[in-house]
Amino acid sequence: MKTILVLSMLAGWQPFDTPGWLDFVEGSFDEARERGAATNTADGLALACRSGLVIGGFKQHGSESVSSLHRALDDCEKALALDPDNVVAAVSYAIGIGYEAKRLRKASYVKASKERLEALVTRLPDDPLIVAAMGGWHSAVSNAGFLARLALGASRKEAQEYFERAIALDGQSIGTRFEYVRFLARGDKEERALARKELAIVLTLRPRDAAEKIMLKRLSALMEPLESGDKKAAKNTVIETSAFDDIDEWDEIEPYPLKPFDGHPS
Repeated sequence: MKTILVLSMLAGWQPFDTPGWLDFVEGSFDEARERGAATNTADGLALACRSGLVIGGFKQHGSESVSSLHRALDDCEKALALDPDNVVAAVSYAIGIGYEAKRLRKASYVKASKERLEALVTRLPDDPLIVAAMGGWHSAVSNAGFLARLALGASRKEAQEYFERAIALDGQSIGTRFEYVRFLARGDKEERALARKELAIVLTLRPRDAAEKIMLKRLSALMEPLESGDKKAAKNTVIETSAFDDIDEWDEIEPYPLKPFDGHPS
């Protein structure tokens, strides 16, 4: 089973006084990770987790990206132990488990990610980060095929509804629009036409940090296949612009252990 959640939607939700935040904004993700982790605070560790996801997802490949993913999950667990209500850490953790699901092709990890996101959206239904992440889950799993959609309860309709709701809550999030455009670009002719319109919008937005700059650069690669109407090229570009794009080739590495879930995000 090939599925993925989306670290891109984490951009923008971070207290500005978090040590390492300016490093993250400027693109020094390694420094942001180390400075955030060194604080041993929930916000700092959440930033370390986010930084690790960006490093592993966009800057590394192979076993190095798996190591960064696993460290990010460790940092998120530490953050949630300090503050179970830390939204960035909780969403980051669910997204990280989604990437581990992609690597291992295990339904148990896909379900674990969904359970955590559903608990979050139930508790905070108007938080744009959580709503967008829920859209990302449905988008990723529905893309895995009919059987995955049927077995895991995903749908493209719900993905679109969650994305549109998240954009209504925060129209400036490049991360949310990044994933929405990529979701539409995998669809039918009508959806790809909408993707082209949405792409034109997102390319006018100003990045809030270096992670969003990476997303904009990757997203711009979709303009040509969408304008030409090349369905196959559009789908291939979506794959090529994904974070952790080759992580599913490294399934021999020991799985990150799933923790029992009691209904609370931590």
